[in-house]
This record gives sequence, C-alpha cells and structure tokens, in this order.
Amino acid sequence: MRILIGYSYYHSFIDVSVTINSWARRLKKAGFDVETFPLTLNPPGHPLWWKQLDLRWQLGDKELLYHYHQLGEKLVDFDVFLNLNGINIHPDFVQKLNTFNVYACFDDPESSERLSKPVASAYDLCLVGNIAEVQTYKSWGCQNVSFWPAGFRADEFKTTLTEEEILTKERFIDITMLCEKKFYIDRIKRLDTYAHAFPQGQYFGNGWPNGVLDESKKIPLYQNTKIGPNFHNSTGPINYRVWTLPANGVMQLCDNKSHLGEIFKLGEEVVGFDTVDEAIELTHYFLNHEDERRKIALAGWKRTIIDYNEIAVFRKAVDIIKELISKKNKTPIQNTSLNLKIQRIKTIPSRVRFIISNHIKTIDVPQND
Repeated sequence: MRILIGYSYYHSFIDVSVTINSWARRLKKAGFDVETFPLTLNPPGHPLWWKQLDLRWQLGDKELLYHYHQLGEKLVDFDVFLNLNGINIHPDFVQKLNTFNVYACFDDPESSERLSKPVASAYDLCLVGNIAEVQTYKSWGCQNVSFWPAGFRADEFKTTLTEEEILTKERFIDITMLCEKKFYIDRIKRLDTYAHAFPQGQYFGNGWPNGVLDESKKIPLYQNTKIGPNFHNSTGPINYRVWTLPANGVMQLCDNKSHLGEIFKLGEEVVGFDTVDEAIELTHYFLNHEDERRKIALAGWKRTIIDYNEIAVFRKAVDIIKELISKKNKTPIQNTSLNLKIQRIKTIPSRVRFIISNHIKTIDVPQND
C-alpha cells in the first residue's frame, strides 16, 4: 500500500520540510511505502482558511488548480492520500480522487470552523488528533472517525535514557514549560498564575520573557527536569508535549483530566488536573514526594516508548486504513474531471469574477482569461 503524505510547509523556527522528510525516511526504513508532498501554495507559507480556499476553487484560481493538477498526477501511483495537516484541499476535489483519502487534523477545536469542519466529511477516513473532538467529527457527518495520537518523533528524546536513570539520576530543574503564551487570554492567565507560584521554573516560548528556547537545548533541558506541566488552549490533550515529556522521563502534569485518562493511566503514568489551583497543589506534592514522582515518570516513559513512538503511531493509522480500504476498491486517479473543472471555470465572465474578488480583499484572485 503506497501512501502519499501531504503536509503543511510553513515558516517556523525549525525547517518543517526537513523534519517531515526525515520522518518519512524513518517510516520507509520501518517498512512503510510513503512519500511526501507539500500542500502549501508557494511554500513555505500560511494555509488557506476555508473561505479563502472555497473562493479560489469557485473562481478557478490558476495557482490552486495547477497545484491540484500536480497533486493529481502524483497520486496516480499511490493507493492512499493522507492530508496530514488537513489543509488546502477543497472537498469537491477530494471527491474526484480515486485514492483512499484520509483527513488528519491536530488543530481542533480552535480551527474547526475555518479548517476541518467544512472539508472533513469529504474524506473516507478522519484521523483526529484531539481525542476530545472525535464525537464532534461524527456530528459533522464523517462516517469513519478514529483518534490518532501525534506521538513523539525519534529526534525528540534521548534514545539512551534508561529505567535506572529515571529512578536514580538526579534532576536539578523542578519545572519546565516550553509553550507559547501569546494568543489565548484565559490560557495566559492560567500560565501566569502557575509560573508565579513556581518562579524557579524554566519557561520558554513566544510571550515568555525568556523567548523561544533553541531547539538543540530542548531535550537536554527535559532530561534534567522533574515535572512538566502541560496546559492546553481548550480541549485536549493534543499537543506534542503530551508525548515528548514522558518520553524524556519527565513526570507530566496535564489538564483535560478526563480525556487524559483515555490515553494514559491517571495517577500511574501521568497526573491530571482540572484547575490551575489543583495543578499548583499537585506540583508542591510531587516536589516533596520524590519516589512517587519517579515511579509515575517511569511508568509514563515505558508506556510512551512502547505505544506512542512514531512507528507505532503510524502503524495504528495504517491498520485502520487497511481495514477500511478492503471494503472500498478504488482505481488510479483520472484527471479528466479536474480538466472539466478548469474548462467550466474559464466560462465565468471576467466582470463577475472582478466583482466577487472586490468583496474579498484579503485574497488575490488571478484572472483566467
């Protein structure tokens, strides 16, 4: 089974394309037949949110349709199309594809209205990164929905870390939080309240006085940390810290307690909380109960290394796909339907296109004459 992984290639403090393609090479080495394809127009850059995407599709935007043409030609040799970040592919185009199409998203519910909700039901399978939002996808009419944990990458932990080290090696940093503190007011308040209670903690990311930590220092810092608090914007757990913290022997203290308990054993592999006051109280407790902290950190590490490494996580997706694909035989993609779309769009008068584009000033819509 050949899988084409479409991904979002955006500006970041890491080279996203290098990271994705390194991950793909590791998947190939593990026996998966995968290739990657950037879904971002003129990468690196921002994705098109739903209103932008739909307008470009309806107007027959040359740049978008050429991008789809390239994707269609690439998919001729593949059985499965995996939209890893859920971006930039119009549902009408998805329905023209003869591949088995999989939608994955790790940005719900914050971006649901402008990203996932308008398009997800067009896919054969939805892999939802936020376990708290699985039922939401079903309410949108998505027929096949499954939780898909992000897991941790092979370059995000110390491979030589041992059980003995977790149980006996001294860790000199009480608390580490690597996260942004910039966009969500309620979360900013919770983070500030927590950080004020533990001024000895190490806090990095957009919005923190220390700024963003250099990527090369991330794993060494985690390896020297006792407790890793994890605050989400809303529902979850979903962020990469859910997996990276325990993979590095850090005892994770995470919110969204009820759903956290569907991923880890509460009180054994992870510690959950519902309020910031509870998080502060639990942090004080485990800083004063070293043996209990180490025991939970060890159990969380063992569980994460086995069940949530990048190979195990991808295999989970492949197993779900195989089960469903056996029920739905598809032939290689044909580009005739896309060509018809381009031909039809060319008949739209320029004056009509101009009037529409003037109402959406944030989007540059090329003329197709």
